[in-house]
Amino acid sequence: MSTTSFRLDEDLEEKLEITATKLQRTKGWVINDALRQYITRQEQKLRMLEETQEAIADIQASRVVSGEEVMKWLETWGTVTEEKAPKV
Repeated sequence: MSTTSFRLDEDLEEKLEITATKLQRTKGWVINDALRQYITRQEQKLRMLEETQEAIADIQASRVVSGEEVMKWLETWGTVTEEKAPKV
C-alpha cells in the first residue's frame, strides 16, 4: 500500500475525525472507502456518457428499431408464440 499526502480543509479534517471515531475505523480507512466510492461513481458516469454517445451515433446512422416493433415483440413475451427480439 502506498502513502499519499494532501492538504485537507479544516472542516473536513474535523468531520473525518468524527466519522472515523463513530465508525471505529481509522481515518485512512474512511478516506480509502470514500475515494473508492467516488471513483466508482465517476467510472459509472463515464460509462453512461460513452453509452449515450454510442446510442446517439446509432440514431444518427438510423440503426434503430421502432417503438411499435418493440411493443409488438413485448406483447408476445410469455406466450406460446413468443417472438425473438426485433433486429435493426
